[in-house]
Parts: sequence; C-alpha cells; structure tokens
Amino acid sequence: MDNTITEEKENALKKEDNIIKNEIITEENVPLPRNIYKIETFPSIDESFEKAKNFLENNLKGILLRNISSLSIQNPIATGIIPIYNSKNYISRAIKSIQNQNILNIEIILVDDKSTDDTLSFIKEIQKEDQRIKIISNKKNMGILYSRSIGALSAKGKYIFALDNDDMFLDKDVFQTITKIAEKGIFDIVEFKGIESMKGENDDILKNSIRDTKWEYHPLNLVLYQPALGNYPTWRGRKINTIHLETVYLWAKCIRTKIYQKAINKFGEERFSKYMLRYEDIVMNYAIFNTARSYKFVGKYGVFNIYRNTSASRKKYITETNLYEIYYIDVVIDFVQDTIENKIILVSLILNLFRKNSLKRTLKKYKNVYNLFISSINKVLNMTNISDRLKNAIRKKGKQLKFIDYPF
Repeated sequence: MDNTITEEKENALKKEDNIIKNEIITEENVPLPRNIYKIETFPSIDESFEKAKNFLENNLKGILLRNISSLSIQNPIATGIIPIYNSKNYISRAIKSIQNQNILNIEIILVDDKSTDDTLSFIKEIQKEDQRIKIISNKKNMGILYSRSIGALSAKGKYIFALDNDDMFLDKDVFQTITKIAEKGIFDIVEFKGIESMKGENDDILKNSIRDTKWEYHPLNLVLYQPALGNYPTWRGRKINTIHLETVYLWAKCIRTKIYQKAINKFGEERFSKYMLRYEDIVMNYAIFNTARSYKFVGKYGVFNIYRNTSASRKKYITETNLYEIYYIDVVIDFVQDTIENKIILVSLILNLFRKNSLKRTLKKYKNVYNLFISSINKVLNMTNISDRLKNAIRKKGKQLKFIDYPF
C-alpha cells in the first residue's frame, strides 16, 4: 500500500479534522460554576517573581530559613512528593523549597528511582537535618509515574503537592495559602499557576526571561473536559479564558490525599508500573479528575518550573511510540466523563493512529496491544455520545488498513 501523503490524502485528512472540529462546542463563553472562579486576588507574574527572588536564592544556595532539626510531625496538613533520579547537583533546591515553607506541620517524601550516582546517599544526609523527610528507594528503575504514585500512596498529609526534582516552589507561603483555600471551600483539587524559566538550568535561572506556564491547546488534553468541575475544552481560535485548567501537569496542583490515593487504586498498578511511561501526568490527571468532586483554580503563582533536557526518571521508553497512544486510549475510555466532547477526542486519537505508517509494524509485533486496540475501537463504536458520521469515519479508515481484522 502506498502510504505517501499526496495532495488528495492531505485534503482527506483536513476533511476528517474538520468533522471532528465541528463536533466540539462552539460557544465562546461557557457559564462557569461560581466556586471555580479566581475570586482571590494575587500578584501578577512580575510582582510574584520579584517577591520570590530572595526565597529562591536561599533554596538555590541550600539555606534553611529556620531550625527544623527537632520537628516531628504526626498529623501533617500536607505532603510534598518529589520523584528523584540522578539529581545530586540540583535536588537540594527542590527539597529546600518545601522545607522552607512557613507552615511546619508538613511531610516530605523523596522517592529515589534507583539512581546510579550518589543521589541516594546525598538525600540521606539531608534527611538527617529534618525528621519530616521520608525516603522511599525503588528496587529498580520504575519511572516517574510509579515513583510519584507510591509516594502518594504512603502520604500521611491531608493534601498532596507534587514537585519535579529540578523545580522549586516559588514562595514560602504556597502550602499555607493553597491548603487554606482547599479547607475553606472543601475542594478536592486546588490548582495554581506556575512560572517557567525560558532557558536551561546552566544559565542564571533567576536572571533569565520568564513566562507563564499556561495550559496550551493539545487534542489529547481536551478529554479533561468536565463541566461539573469547571473544566472546559478549547480549539484553535477559542478564547483561552474559557479554560480553567492551568496545566495538565501535577506540579501545579494541591490534591486531597484520599482522592489521589483512590484515583491511583482505580488507575491500577499495571498501568502505573508497567506501560504508562509517557504522558505520565496527563493520564493520572484523568483518574484524579474522574475521582474528584470539586475543583478550584486560583491565580497564585506557586511553582517555578526550570526547563531541562533530562527528565526526573530515566526508565527507557518503549521504542514504538504507537504503544503509548494505544494505552492512552485505554486510559481515556476508563476515566473520562461521558460527554460528547470527550468521546469525540477518542475518535481523533484513533484516526491519528490509523494515519501512521508505523502502526502495522507495532500491531504485528505486539499481539496483546493489537487485541487492546481492537477492543478499544469496539468500545468507542458502541458509545452513545458519538455521532454516526464519526463512527463511519473510523469504519471507513479501518477498512483501508488490511492488517486490521474488519469488521469492528
């Protein structure tokens, strides 16, 4: 079969994209539940960054702002979780940004993902100065999703704040401010804003230009559409102010621990320990938002994201990226709300896979993945909130692929 993209094929792809796009809601301003509005007033990005510089500098230098050696917390209000891998040169700043929070009754969980350098011994030295620190050591390299998940399952705090091992919380009052909002409104999720360094860690990160870590359009992210929680989808050209999901990452959220733990158990150990090695934050967000009963977004800048070319956990990715797309569809089917917007995105994911020349090789190599893919397609075709024309688009494309058994 000739798989080159001709002008005719390109036009056909655009037509399919338009079919999907036209199915998405088109209202420019969707009414939002009152409790998810940014009611509190917070400083702007520039004001927040200027206010935070002294705090960040202390964290970069590894300075503790108070004596914490005698602290032993029994009932922490919050738990900070950091998955760690080969990060001896910069992990101290992330840990210090939690240790230096102005509320003391917090727990710090460090999950070392079988580092191959001196990182584990380094964080054990830090632990000696702070009894609030708990270290979990993976027996083998498991990946960031696994590491963060087992950290969350062992958390004792009422709320969880996740942090990557190369980032920092932006100010000393983040835990205090956000947990107060969660407590007052009985919110399962309180999301806040982030500031991102636009250059790498080897530059002076406090003097480089910075930007807002805003949620950006991506078709995979649209399945987080949950009107009951105040999350709405966007599309090219839509106004971003209809979105109240600041980022799909977990490091800009305060999550009620019971909700997080329940979501992990629903997600299943096989997923978080074996094959969901990409899209880690996004897929866990599906489970968390599916489990949560309430959500609030606030405009406080609370985390400083530092761009690096290496990730926090280096478990090797499976070479065929198609596997992740198929596993991704499986997660989406289980955890998205039953809305027409979310189900349409599943169609988009399937059609995108159909377009890939490498799909044939992937499905022939992994029989279990082939069976999962066919099963997922059948589930999507049996969903009531998907129009006949979108189902027919899947059937039509599937018929053209001789390596997939049809009918489905």
